[in-house]
Amino acid sequence: MTHEEFTVEKNILIDNTTSTTIIPTENDNININNIDPLIEPLIDTDELEEAIHNDETLHRIERQVSSILSLNSHKQTPTKSSPEIISRCTGIILALIASCFFTCSSFIIKQLRVDFFDALLIRFFLQTGIILAFILYKKNKFINGSTNLIILQIVRAIIAVSGLLLFFWSYHYIPLPDLTTCRYTQVVWTAIIAMIIFRERISISTVLAIICTLTGVVLVAQPTFFFGNHQLFSNASEVAMNKSNTTSFELEESNRLLGLCLALGCAVSISLSIVINKKLLVSKIPQSIIMLQFSLLNIVVLFLNHMYNRLILHKYADRTMFTWQFFLAASVSLFQVISSTLTYRAIKLEHPSIISIVQSSDILFAIVLQNLFTNQKSNWFVLLGSLLVTTSIFLVGVPKFLLNRKQSLETKRNSSKL
Repeated sequence: MTHEEFTVEKNILIDNTTSTTIIPTENDNININNIDPLIEPLIDTDELEEAIHNDETLHRIERQVSSILSLNSHKQTPTKSSPEIISRCTGIILALIASCFFTCSSFIIKQLRVDFFDALLIRFFLQTGIILAFILYKKNKFINGSTNLIILQIVRAIIAVSGLLLFFWSYHYIPLPDLTTCRYTQVVWTAIIAMIIFRERISISTVLAIICTLTGVVLVAQPTFFFGNHQLFSNASEVAMNKSNTTSFELEESNRLLGLCLALGCAVSISLSIVINKKLLVSKIPQSIIMLQFSLLNIVVLFLNHMYNRLILHKYADRTMFTWQFFLAASVSLFQVISSTLTYRAIKLEHPSIISIVQSSDILFAIVLQNLFTNQKSNWFVLLGSLLVTTSIFLVGVPKFLLNRKQSLETKRNSSKL
């Protein structure tokens, strides 16, 4: 809970021999959009680091002066100590923990048989309170930009909320590994949409990623016109029972198709929100404001859903929703707020493209949980499809990382010549 994002500011480059923290450059600010919006940072890193940036600028000037005064000294090759190597991996470890928290919390809520949307209300009340307190502390404006940008912010909030709701709605119909695999196709859809809207050139790696993604989705979905009426899971007894009841089997197939469509809709919604987010961040709209709009709209939609269940469907007419399962599910949902916090910290320590790749570990966590703790065991087609989608994420993320690293080194060399 998307997989994003920084305000574009002046580049500040720090020597790796003096600090393990990577200060975001303009390229990082744009590529932060690859971060999964469902667990993206609540607050922009740059909103908290104005003073740090000033200190680092002074350190950079001091190093330049020091280098001028020691022109005749021999240049020494810096060596990395063990603590520095461990610190270098901290961002990746935090991203893995964030992905694990999000996937495990979603899995536990499903096993508790509690309405996802009711449980998420608690999460978004807390999340909104945190963001609101930060905005008031920073004295940021709640309304930013021109009329067109305000409309774009509203559209982004609606699309992002739709992606979140489609994610949990589809979880009612399909297993978590299938859902997670379909959701992470958003990495490729984002590249396609950005290519169309921003006229970005499509690379060979992106073409290969598209092929891997489409093949992976087909293997996970396993449509009957390709695979026939074979078992989707290795639980043979359950499949035999379903096949003995034709009506039940057809209903299960229909629900699975609906769930896959909802999951793909979630992926497309996330991709659209990422592309719009890129435009908003380039236009200097604070990340905290964007996330406040997202959280507030989620509260409104989830509250309306609760009122519909209570007053129209009379879901709680003969029972109370405040059971121990509900309170446990609500508590577990708060781990998704922790995921956002850990993602924020990981982005400060590691390149956004690497974080985007690491977040695809959600697929692995979902497969492990599904096969260890439920009766539904993923077959080889699902595992192969998940592997192909993960490969497509690497094909998109690694070239971006290498390109941005090359641009960063060129900028650093140019600045050292001045």
